[in-house]
Amino acid sequence: MASSGNSRAAYQQDLLGHIEYQSSKLIKAYDKWSVTGIDTVIHTIEASIRAGDDLSEFQQNVRDKVDEKHLYPQLQNIFRTIEGAAAEVTGYKRAQFRQVVALGERIPDAENMSFPDNKPDFVLAEVPPTSEALTPEIDAGSERVKWRQICGFIEVKPTFNKGPNTTSTSTVRPIVSQGVNYARLILAARPFQLYVLCIFIYGPNFCLGWYDRRGVILSRDYHIDTNLDILVRAVLQLTTHMTPYQLGHDKTATILEGHTYYQKNYPSFVVSMGAGGDTRQWKTVGAPIWSSLSLLGRGTATWRAVSLLDDTDVVLKTLWRSQTRRSESNVYGLITKALPGVAAISVGDDVRHAVGKNENAVVTVGWLRSVILQDNACVNDDPVLHRLALTTIGRPLWDAETSKTFILGSLAALKGHEVLWEDKGILHRDMSPGNIFLGQPGCAAGWEGFLADLEFASVVQPMTETIVSLDQLPPLVDQQNTRGVFREETVLSSSRAPGAEITGTALFMAGELLEKMLRPDKKSKGKVRPAKIERDVHHDLESFILVLFYAVMKRGLEHGFSNQDPDAESDIKGLYCSLFGGHTIREIIAGRSSFLQQKPAYLYSAVDPPMQQLLHGCWKLLKSQRADSVPGDEYTAEIEEELQLNSEQPQLITYKQLYVTYRVALNTLSRFT
Repeated sequence: MASSGNSRAAYQQDLLGHIEYQSSKLIKAYDKWSVTGIDTVIHTIEASIRAGDDLSEFQQNVRDKVDEKHLYPQLQNIFRTIEGAAAEVTGYKRAQFRQVVALGERIPDAENMSFPDNKPDFVLAEVPPTSEALTPEIDAGSERVKWRQICGFIEVKPTFNKGPNTTSTSTVRPIVSQGVNYARLILAARPFQLYVLCIFIYGPNFCLGWYDRRGVILSRDYHIDTNLDILVRAVLQLTTHMTPYQLGHDKTATILEGHTYYQKNYPSFVVSMGAGGDTRQWKTVGAPIWSSLSLLGRGTATWRAVSLLDDTDVVLKTLWRSQTRRSESNVYGLITKALPGVAAISVGDDVRHAVGKNENAVVTVGWLRSVILQDNACVNDDPVLHRLALTTIGRPLWDAETSKTFILGSLAALKGHEVLWEDKGILHRDMSPGNIFLGQPGCAAGWEGFLADLEFASVVQPMTETIVSLDQLPPLVDQQNTRGVFREETVLSSSRAPGAEITGTALFMAGELLEKMLRPDKKSKGKVRPAKIERDVHHDLESFILVLFYAVMKRGLEHGFSNQDPDAESDIKGLYCSLFGGHTIREIIAGRSSFLQQKPAYLYSAVDPPMQQLLHGCWKLLKSQRADSVPGDEYTAEIEEELQLNSEQPQLITYKQLYVTYRVALNTLSRFT
């Protein structure tokens, strides 16, 4: 999600109303043991720690108010002592192999994922099994940890007042929003992870944390000396005992036998719909095609996969859908025959788990909290884990080998968008890089590219329209902040003014929608919240153009431009970061405005003539639609008239204009091939 302000403030804004403080429930995640005499093991480990110097040195350093980094060595020794479980005395046999790793200054390896350079102080990393009580210690300085092998984290602050718990209903502590950043990267690198467990240490205190798609749960404050047994219990569970599923991994996505999260190449998974009698399974191939970086959003991830039933290729997609909207598979069900340029669905349904007597439990955030934390409090707008298999196979736009492939593929997707709207009354509303694909080599005409992801799509119904508004809801049990939920209702077109939820990926959202999100609602006392606006085709087309620029720059920066120029490449990197690197709505708008002030000639010079024409035509259309984007009033209009400086009127982007741009680019392409 994105909000106004700086990036940390953005996470704080998003979290308001989504945090449960001082919870007594979180300790229950660490209560499940299959070890006889576990209390004796924990007391022995605790005694071993107290017999050493690390705990007393740590507490003295806290009292001396030393720099945070000087607290790490003692904590690392304590974590290693816990992992070892005094096995030579207790005879404890570990069931899992994870290690708490101090990262120092080393950023985890994101491989080919576009992650920011952020890191926790310590990470919980999956490591190779060993016959010894302790796993060989990882030196993060020489052995780089991959983000995908990280399944939890520990964040350290030197003083109690920097801890996560607060009694305020209007602020979020910085350490909590830091945790959002780490949790979202873990979930993006491991898309089959359903929640993230963590520990916060602040001065002599610590608390346990839980991050999922509906917010954060924080335990009460514990003292590292008087509650050392709780720290021992938590770290021992995390490193040696919790099953992957207790740690948050989806039961319906089993890592392929012989594969690991720490191996060189991204592992494969055997994926199903869960219980409910559906026996279909798929094997993922390679890393995700797309993985969302949001925490409180849908968490969409798409994979190349193969059906284990008939060996056919599919695109497998998992997301958290809102119960207040149609499911994506339901929207696909409105398409009764194959439409060129639009992905076709094979199967789509909510994911189910079998737990105890319930063999057909639909997976939601609230259900997970109930099962793991025994938390039966209502989760408002409780999202549902949803999975689809699409039979239309594709690859990202930036994988295009040639300009012809890129141009024809994106054009086919554009035509798919038009036929959805003109023939089916379906407006996509989430044109982003993860939703526009190239077709397979040698595909039939019209299938050179296609659209996917219809979960945010709006569906026109005769004489009715969909209205979405934000309703205030009471806090949950043990929750001090208020929260809201979008409510959707279908009404007669004449009964209310049109409105819609501002949905989609913020980096590619139309400028008009971004600006609406920044304008305070007078009734909400100045708080930033989505405004009502009638969504239309031109908003989607603006997003489509932004995706084209993103894909062209990503393709060139990863695989090389047609015309290599170090100076131009540096400028392109700067444009890529400013246009698509914003963490907040204000940053995104600022990057967009800068982009439209002057044509990016350095980008044009790096690509061939057909791509130059496509990009420049799209840039002009985008600039024209965003002309005079700041609304005026009678006073500004008067001075402009006197100065004879009447502002240029915006011209909305149309399919026809984009097709003209493509026609010119294709004509030029024909002369170069």
